[in-house]
Amino acid sequence: MAEHPPAEADRKPHSLVARLAAAYAVIGFGALVIGGLILHHTINRVVWTEHQRGILASGNDVTERLAAEGLAGLSRPIRTEGARRFDTATGSMLYAVTDAEGRRLAASPGVEQQLPRVEEDGSIPSTFQEGQDGTRLWGVTRWVDTPDGRLALQIAQDMERSYIVLDDVPAAALGPIMAVLALGAVLLFGANLGLLILLSAPLRRAAREAERIGHGGPTRLEEGEIPLELLPLIQAVNGALDRLDDSLEWQRGFSAEVAHELRTPLAIIQAELDLLNADEVTDRLRRDVQELAQLVSDLLEAAEAARDMPVAEGAFDLAELAAETARRFAPMAEREGHGLIAPTVNSPVWVRGERESIGRALRNLMDNALSHSPPGGAVTLRLATPQDGMALVEVADQGRGVPEAERKNVFRRHWRAGDVHRRGLGLGLSIVERIVHAHGGRVEVGDAPGGGAAFALHLPLAPALTTPAAATPPGGLVTG
Repeated sequence: MAEHPPAEADRKPHSLVARLAAAYAVIGFGALVIGGLILHHTINRVVWTEHQRGILASGNDVTERLAAEGLAGLSRPIRTEGARRFDTATGSMLYAVTDAEGRRLAASPGVEQQLPRVEEDGSIPSTFQEGQDGTRLWGVTRWVDTPDGRLALQIAQDMERSYIVLDDVPAAALGPIMAVLALGAVLLFGANLGLLILLSAPLRRAAREAERIGHGGPTRLEEGEIPLELLPLIQAVNGALDRLDDSLEWQRGFSAEVAHELRTPLAIIQAELDLLNADEVTDRLRRDVQELAQLVSDLLEAAEAARDMPVAEGAFDLAELAAETARRFAPMAEREGHGLIAPTVNSPVWVRGERESIGRALRNLMDNALSHSPPGGAVTLRLATPQDGMALVEVADQGRGVPEAERKNVFRRHWRAGDVHRRGLGLGLSIVERIVHAHGGRVEVGDAPGGGAAFALHLPLAPALTTPAAATPPGGLVTG
């Protein structure tokens, strides 16, 4: 079987900061090495140039004597301070005079095989850094017109003397120079990395804003503080969100319109069926029409809950709403053979948000619990004591419950449990989650005591200053 290349989605995303940091590191290291080598070469060249000038200056007296008197003038001692440098006891300088063929004609005391310096082809080099015998000898050749003809004067310095340190400067300075360059490279790298992180801050802020879109945060990415270079990207994203919203709004409107158009025919069909004599066929048709009416109701609720409309500021009594919900479902529970245990509270529980929206969420949970409870099983609607600024209302059934592996999917649209005996679109729990999240709360599913599923709504309490006057608390209600 042929192997397929990995899908694009399987590739791990790369970090722009990490890639740029790696590029900075490589460039910095290369610049450090190349810069150090260039600096070392430059220092060597400067030292060698200055050394040549010093060597020529040291031999000025010898050059002048040779030019004025020829070889005979060098036979007499030179009585100048500079001439002491050519004394083997006090100086490190040497000289040798050669003809054009490189034959030595005269030399300073102590010169043996070091000078003259002649190339293998017999030519005389203008500068050299090694004696004829291989010793470390830095020297310069100067051609001088003398009474004896044109002669070559080679002036050199023995670099192996202990007090000659100028030639060691480049090698000794290489380590400190590289250390300084390395420190500068590290500082430059840190500055560039910090600048990169600073410049990428608008992108990270835009990413955080994008995560909050659709979860009670902004509806679009903020363009005010975005750099000019990134503004086209943000504007393109906002434009895509506008087009997506338009498409979703059209779909929601279409679903709502279809559901509204179906309600009237269904009501007429239901009325016509009520006029017929009761028999098996009529009962089956009546059930089918009721289930179709429930589907239409689900469509309307899904379209309304998907609009992401802001929650109106206000507060309502959650205890009173829970009691009212229990009263509304009591006849249905009794008709289907279920017990209904409603909350008993002694004081109101004021929560922030829209009463009708939370009521819809509670009704969906109650309908879901009745659908999953076996015949004779009880459904419990419980209101717990508020904690940490959150109210808690819980709906529990005695069905099969929700397995741990499926709890992460239970609030997804069209999710269906395997034991449902009612037909529907599977939108009820998805609508519950959207409503609760829009109110700044959360919904959880767990195991009910004695078996079954327990759905808990955590809703933020209303601020004390906006709490309305207390209403008459509802009492408990038990049917079944």
